[in-house]
Amino acid sequence: MNLFKKKKQTTTATKIPMIEIYTDKFGNKWYQYENNLSIPAKRAIAAEIATRFADMNLTKDTLAQLINEMKKKANDGNIVDLFHLLAEIEFRLEFVGEERTLLDLAVCYFVIDGEDENDFSEVWRKKKMDILLEDSDAKGFFLDKAFQFTIKYSSMSEIAIQEYLRVNDPNALRIPHILQALKSGDTSTISII
Repeated sequence: MNLFKKKKQTTTATKIPMIEIYTDKFGNKWYQYENNLSIPAKRAIAAEIATRFADMNLTKDTLAQLINEMKKKANDGNIVDLFHLLAEIEFRLEFVGEERTLLDLAVCYFVIDGEDENDFSEVWRKKKMDILLEDSDAKGFFLDKAFQFTIKYSSMSEIAIQEYLRVNDPNALRIPHILQALKSGDTSTISII
C-alpha cells in the first residue's frame, strides 16, 4: 500500500459541438453552436445584453450619450430639446431592426476560427466586428442570422432585414446626427422633422 503515490490527473478540454456556417472573404471560418443551450454562461450573458439593446435599436454607448444629453437639457431648463431627444428614443423603439445592434448580437452568437467557444472576450468581439464591417457579404449574412435571434423575427419573418436596414438607414442616422450637432453646439438640428 503506497499512500503517497500520486494519481495521474487527466484533463480533457471540453469542446462544445459547433457547426461551420460561413467563410468570409478573408478565409475565416465562422461557426454556430450545434445547440444554443450549450452556449457558455459568459457568452450567453453578453448575448442577452446585446439582445436587449437590439430590441431597443440603440447601442449602449448611444443610449448613455442620449441620457447624458437629456440630463443636460433638463438641468438647463431646455424642455423642448429634452422632449425631442425622448421622441428620438421612442422612434427607435419602433424600428424592426438596427444594423449596429444586430452586429453586436451576431458577434456574441457566432464563433470564428481560433476563438475559444467556451469564452467571450473583447479582443475577439472587436476582431469579428472589424471583419463584418469590411466584408459586406458577411455582414449581410450575419445581420440575417442575428435578426433571427430577436423577438421581432417571429412576427415579421417575411421582412428581408437587409432591405429594411437599407431603406431605414436615413432614420437610423438621425440620432448620430443629433449627437454630433449637440457636440458642436448646434441645437437647431435637434428637431425630429
